[in-house]
Amino acid sequence: MFELRLMAPEDRVETLCEALDALDALSVSVEDADAQTDAEQALFGEPGMPPPKEGWQRSRVIALFPDEAQAKDAASVLALQDFFDEGCEVLGIATVPEQDWVRLTQSQFAPVEVTPEFWIVPTWHEPPEQAKQVIRLDPGLAFGTGTHPTTRMCLRWIATRGEGAWLASACSTTAAVPASWRSAPRSSARRTSTPSTSTKQRSPRPCSTPKPTA
Repeated sequence: MFELRLMAPEDRVETLCEALDALDALSVSVEDADAQTDAEQALFGEPGMPPPKEGWQRSRVIALFPDEAQAKDAASVLALQDFFDEGCEVLGIATVPEQDWVRLTQSQFAPVEVTPEFWIVPTWHEPPEQAKQVIRLDPGLAFGTGTHPTTRMCLRWIATRGEGAWLASACSTTAAVPASWRSAPRSSARRTSTPSTSTKQRSPRPCSTPKPTA
């Protein structure tokens, strides 16, 4: 994989992107060439408002091509176009390193501590030694990551307060908690569970809000 990097003024970004698409670029992205400098510009699109500008005053355009020959051919063709002479330039062609995107994505998700003994752990990690209760949960498989503050609060209540603290929900990570964990006293034995198996172990309950106690 090779990337063709170009510079373009704001009023040439759309034309340049359309030309790259016609040249069979695999993808085209636009970045602020002045990002992380005093000249950086923020572009935001808001509902009901006109769309943001097509690019920045100095836009870096990056196009991906399957091989170097195609990237060089694209650069040569673009250089011959009338619009390209008006502020556009080729910055260079570079190899895009091959990466294991699955492993790279997985590396972003570490075990999540609910309590010192209760952890949410992706299947590609080993549970911490102190974890006596473990939910095996792969981010994006059936639920989220378990890191949302509300989810962690619910799980912490389930883990520390037993059945009285159970917030019934078939649409969140809390549904993955086995019923045996939601009753006191808690077992000290290590348990593992997945969302698909744990949710099948109990019949669905409607979402509800716990009543305040006096």
